[in-house]
Amino acid sequence: MENSTSLMGSLHGLCDWIMRFSIINMLWILFNIPTILVTILIIFSDSKEGYYVLVGLIILLMPILFFPATTAMFACVRQWVMQGTISPLLKSYWTYFKENYKKSFLGGLVLTVAWAVLIADYYYFVNKGTISLYIVLIIGVFLFVFSMNFFSVVSHYNLKLGQLFKNALLVTVGNPLMTVVVFIGSIIIFYVSFYVLLFLIPLFSGILIAYLSFVLFYKMYLKTKNLQMDSN
Repeated sequence: MENSTSLMGSLHGLCDWIMRFSIINMLWILFNIPTILVTILIIFSDSKEGYYVLVGLIILLMPILFFPATTAMFACVRQWVMQGTISPLLKSYWTYFKENYKKSFLGGLVLTVAWAVLIADYYYFVNKGTISLYIVLIIGVFLFVFSMNFFSVVSHYNLKLGQLFKNALLVTVGNPLMTVVVFIGSIIIFYVSFYVLLFLIPLFSGILIAYLSFVLFYKMYLKTKNLQMDSN
């Protein structure tokens, strides 16, 4: 009887986590529908003039929608990791979206420009076969993990924008193993979502990467905090 009760409790807990992940992931996608549609149009655009217009539009949408929506997703993950509570999901997501909007928008402006420059450099060097292309790819790995750490930092700290960028940089540079794990884990999630289990895209793809990134960030945060307490 006890085993049956324990099994039911475990199944109930698993269902709760599946529900949390899927609902927040779908909310994240819902908030990013304009960004997704413009990205699809860019991929299938045949007009050079239309292509540049769409690229300009996506650069505009990233800080306005993508970064605030992703920060809200990370903030929901933070609540689960730190408190284990199940607040009303839609209300929590919308609250975090509004609370962090300004910093997410401003940080998104900077990171969007950085990504735009990096992607332009990639297309410039891709057919040249030089070492510069590999440098660009390495920078791309760093920028991806830095962006993930930025989302974690924004959702966790109440700091000014410059301090948020500084903390995200320290986390990325100071923890190379975490940087590698976040990148490889995200690549695996991307690959499985787009090439193996397509149903993961609307239900779990984004939230899984957010959960992986924040859990590793939070473990690093606790470790650093404990070291500081021991030194005192």
